[in-house]
Amino acid sequence: MKVFSNQQLPVYQVIGQTLRIHWAFEEQLILRPDETDEIIFVCKEAICDKSDDRNTLIEKIIASEYTTGAELAVINNGGEDYENYQEFRQQAKDLANGWIAQR
Repeated sequence: MKVFSNQQLPVYQVIGQTLRIHWAFEEQLILRPDETDEIIFVCKEAICDKSDDRNTLIEKIIASEYTTGAELAVINNGGEDYENYQEFRQQAKDLANGWIAQR
């Protein structure tokens, strides 16, 4: 899921028992209603539980981008979409490992 913020969000944000994992950070310039420019921060987010194990974190990160049907279609269709999926899958593993290492 994409999220928008007035400030750069941390990669790992804990709010109570909820762990929000952020990646793919971008800055966007928007025009406010008063016609002044403002920089907002955009990133992707997976919502997890801070006690989730590594496999569950990976599943939730992937599920934030792919429904089960979309994931199966990408795997079965192959090609460039499959390569992009594999890159994202590795990123999900890296993000999960990062959280496990610091908690």
